[in-house]
Amino acid sequence: MSSALTFVLVFGLMMGAVYLLIALGFSLVCGVLRIFHLGYAYFFPLTIYGTWLFISEFGLPLAQSIVAMVVVQLVLSVVLYKFMIRRTMETDELTLLTGLLLTALIIEQLVAWRYPIQTGVYLNTTIMDGIWKFGRAVVPKQLVIASIVAVVMTSLFALFFIKTKMGLAVRALSQDILNSQIVGLNVEKLYSRTMMLILLPVVVAMLLIAPVWTVEPAMGWQYMTTAILISVLGGLGNIKGTIIASFLIGFTHSTMCFLVQEPRFMNLSALVLVMVILIVRPQGIARSESLW
Repeated sequence: MSSALTFVLVFGLMMGAVYLLIALGFSLVCGVLRIFHLGYAYFFPLTIYGTWLFISEFGLPLAQSIVAMVVVQLVLSVVLYKFMIRRTMETDELTLLTGLLLTALIIEQLVAWRYPIQTGVYLNTTIMDGIWKFGRAVVPKQLVIASIVAVVMTSLFALFFIKTKMGLAVRALSQDILNSQIVGLNVEKLYSRTMMLILLPVVVAMLLIAPVWTVEPAMGWQYMTTAILISVLGGLGNIKGTIIASFLIGFTHSTMCFLVQEPRFMNLSALVLVMVILIVRPQGIARSESLW
């Protein structure tokens, strides 16, 4: 029993930290832009396969391929905002959600066509090889590094929104768009920058876990589901709530794997947990009207 609890504790902490990076951007875009960003699913495969495209097709080194992929993602985010989100977010929400969903599906199909799962895409983004032992729990060093980076990056995001001028402006925007416009905030610029900002956690997370977790064209929907559960449970747009929810889901998944010993119940247990908590507290763990 003590061995199983060690596994639950170690992997719960690491999975919770990685889930935090996966969900942070989705929670922020829902809290600031007030849209359920169904296109968020395309960030995950585009990060991996976009980088691989520049490596395999253009012969660029890994570092340059990552930079090129980030540029492509930033441009696509701005284009989506200017030509789809801005035009429909206040007039036709259904069209907006459909358009974002179709964007994610189109990118997934293009990836699956060009790089089917049997292609065996592998990004050598390993920072540290080998394993570490925590009691009987054996974990890849890369996953530990990813967990540490996740905590540090989330802390920086929190400080950004609490301490910086732009962060405070985004917080004001998330609470009251009309009054934000009245006091002179450039809503369009804040929206565009937020769309670009939410890319960072996803890109970092995917590059860090690519060497140790499964990579396949449809992986975006699995991560998207996790992001939705965490964001809704934590309170849409609330970073503090997202942190708590990420580790709750992480410990739920690790409990199913190592204590109950039924990995097939990981997603089911997370769904049940979120449903039960929302019945008791419909607004989620923290206030969705606040970023912190």
